[in-house]
Amino acid sequence: MSRRSPSTGTQSPTFGLDATVWSTSIAVAVAMVLGSVTLIPLTADRGYILLAGLTVLIIEAISVTGRWLRLAGWVIHVLQALVLLGIGVGLGFSAAHSLNVGGSWFQQLWRVLLESSVTVQTQAAPLPADAGVRWLMVLLIGLVTILADILVLTLESPVWAIAPLLTLYIIPALTLRQDIPWWSFVLMAVGYLGVLLAEQLTTSRRWTRNLSSDSADSGSSRHRGAAGTALGGLGVAVAIPALALSLVLGSVLPTFGSLDINSPRPRGSGPLQLADPTIDLQKNLNQQSNSVVLRYNTPSRTGEYLRLASLTRVNSSGWHVSPVNLSQDAPASVPGLNASSTRRTVNVQIGDFGSEYLPTPYAPLTAPQGDWAWDPTNLTVISTANDRTDATRGLSYSVTSMSPDPDLGSFSQAAAGTPADKGTTTVPKDVPEQILKLTHSITATKNTPVSRAVAIQEWLRDPRRFTYSTTAPPGDGYSVLTNFLTKTRSGYCIHFASAMALMARIEGIPSRVSVGFLPGTRQGDRWSVKASNMHAWPELYFQGYGWVRFEPTAAVASAPAWSVENPDSVPSSSASPSAGTSVPSSSPSASASPSTSSSPEPGATSSTGSSIPWNIIWRIAAAVLVVLALCLAPMTVRAARRRRRMSADDPSELVAGAWREVHDSWTDHGLVWPTGSPRQQFDEASRQLGDPGAGALHRLAMAEERARYARSLGELGDVTGDVSVVRRALKAGQTPRSNLLAGWLPASLWHRSGRG
Repeated sequence: MSRRSPSTGTQSPTFGLDATVWSTSIAVAVAMVLGSVTLIPLTADRGYILLAGLTVLIIEAISVTGRWLRLAGWVIHVLQALVLLGIGVGLGFSAAHSLNVGGSWFQQLWRVLLESSVTVQTQAAPLPADAGVRWLMVLLIGLVTILADILVLTLESPVWAIAPLLTLYIIPALTLRQDIPWWSFVLMAVGYLGVLLAEQLTTSRRWTRNLSSDSADSGSSRHRGAAGTALGGLGVAVAIPALALSLVLGSVLPTFGSLDINSPRPRGSGPLQLADPTIDLQKNLNQQSNSVVLRYNTPSRTGEYLRLASLTRVNSSGWHVSPVNLSQDAPASVPGLNASSTRRTVNVQIGDFGSEYLPTPYAPLTAPQGDWAWDPTNLTVISTANDRTDATRGLSYSVTSMSPDPDLGSFSQAAAGTPADKGTTTVPKDVPEQILKLTHSITATKNTPVSRAVAIQEWLRDPRRFTYSTTAPPGDGYSVLTNFLTKTRSGYCIHFASAMALMARIEGIPSRVSVGFLPGTRQGDRWSVKASNMHAWPELYFQGYGWVRFEPTAAVASAPAWSVENPDSVPSSSASPSAGTSVPSSSPSASASPSTSSSPEPGATSSTGSSIPWNIIWRIAAAVLVVLALCLAPMTVRAARRRRRMSADDPSELVAGAWREVHDSWTDHGLVWPTGSPRQQFDEASRQLGDPGAGALHRLAMAEERARYARSLGELGDVTGDVSVVRRALKAGQTPRSNLLAGWLPASLWHRSGRG
């Protein structure tokens, strides 16, 4: 791409390059790196910034080198795409190794795509540190960088650099619950202004011309600047897919914007997407805050476990809540509970604790009046208010609950039940064989489901084997739980609960992980609960009893009486595998980030080892169809206008339409249509044509002149044929890019043409 100095008309080479090329390439690279930083609120992994920055630099280095070699723009972009593909394959294999994914190279990349897609679907922002998510983010930023290079350097439309930057900015804007950080907009603005400044410093005269509209008085038919027609046309063409891409990604990620919820289920949005309750869990445990968040009265002498939510879906990235279709109707009974139970009423006063989940003992049968509804499967009470994230703050309410009260004698013979939510029985197919063996060795001498559950609980509660720590085990994906079970043997409640819930499923017992509060401290007839009392525990499903609480975290709470044969005994490890039992680096992450799930439908499995995320594929396919329709729309409208003009029955209208069609064809190709009479316009415009195009244009000009000034049109000849000849001749003298623009984004749709 060779530009002329606005003052001298000569080239200003810099190592064989126009100064605008290298300066603008640097500006594009800086802008895209700044734009990538705006994605920080989406993920807890900062490592993507370095990888994305290197990818951006490589892509722009290809751009500069290609233009130094005077390669065609499309060749440069093909090379950029191939290099980005290579980077994607390399990072994909690295992610496959991190996630312990096997198989052929294609199977590995496909599995990484599935795993990372489900992580994006089932995790709330900030997403956990995950090699697959990092891979997706780097590919996204690389793709958007190529888009920016096309707009700014190939199409010479720097003003449209706003489109790729907005793509990166809109994604967190559509998905984050909280306001976008102010610095995100500042970074985007700085990057955009840098691109504009880099272009203007070298080509200020042309930049001014690019921002101007067509001049009807130019008298010249040379190409206008990139912004007049090509900017307005192709800028729109590339901006539409870019913004559509951001909307697609925004719809794939869980959305937490302000919801217009006038009913329990937001209209037209499918199952309600829920927030990640473990974010508050991790924060409060790390801070160890002594502030009291709620107080309650209960007839129970041991206090109440106050549940917020239950995590029922598990995959390599952890445990997640499911999307729900809420109901206003209170449950008539507790699912699966037919045996001995306890019914009691608890009065709760919440202080400075905001949540969309209502703290209740399991299983609640009543809820406060107002904007509250039920998850009929898990019996979670969820706010439906517009400001639902703070729905509990300052709330006072009474809740009646009914919970199983098993005694070990009868309970020990209970069989594993079959809950309505079949997803609570699913074991991911990619759970490593060593973890399966570890689980079976723990329960090898046990003959009943309850005894197996108790054995797993005792193994995890053994203080000689595990220690409690608010520092999460290292790793991502399956390696977090692997390290917890076999190496560090140290973690906090979410790791103990996640491990027991998964092991129970391996043994055929339906399970879930509940998040809420420990009973707290008794003060007279009231109980006080601190922020540091947030807790996670497993619940297992048995026939006749429904969901029954277990407690594998010995450091913070005693085991339930129904799960301990001799409460005074120390858990024995004699029937358990030795501490040296090996476990592979791959099992559902007991990370502190189980979170929102927007992907699986209720009752569907979350195992992603071999399933195809059809919901993501359908969304992307729908978005592609929308983008395709938008891209075809200008061409379709332009063709319809041409047919209408050329099908006029009145000869005068036919001539007028033909002359407008020629005028618009000039405009479509980025050429200025001459002013003056039809004869003067022909004299100027015919310079763009050779024979037979010039002859056809002359006949049309004479017909237009007679239509304007003569009493009779006379013999017209083949007007439609002459228009076709002129259009073909005009195309023959233009560049492929000009013809592509004229066909796909005819600028005449944005420029009003008169008869002359």
